[in-house]
Amino acid sequence: MLTEDWMMRQVEALARSIAYLVFQKEDTAYTPTGAAEDAEIDELYRTLLEKVNAGDIGGAEDLLYQRAEPEDRRYLELAVDFYSRLNDLSDEQLEQGGFARDEVQDGLRNLAAQFGVSLL
Repeated sequence: MLTEDWMMRQVEALARSIAYLVFQKEDTAYTPTGAAEDAEIDELYRTLLEKVNAGDIGGAEDLLYQRAEPEDRRYLELAVDFYSRLNDLSDEQLEQGGFARDEVQDGLRNLAAQFGVSLL
């Protein structure tokens, strides 16, 4: 329990730091714009949420990695939202989805690094 709380706080701090430093936002949420030029990423956002809600966390992460475009920072914003949502799940929910708590932090760090963002 203590380890879970510590790891959750680490992920939350990392996600908030990226949101603030890269996007000048106080929160970690991705908000679909509905604009035509954002249709692809907005659809990815909805698909990721559906997969996570269905318990396919690994599949959702795989899809995020496949579709992320490092030259478009909106995908990083989406990734921060995605990992923040995973961080809010219980260990049991993560395990049922074939995921471990430490994979949330590792995934966020690895994807952020693809966008040239590295925080210690």
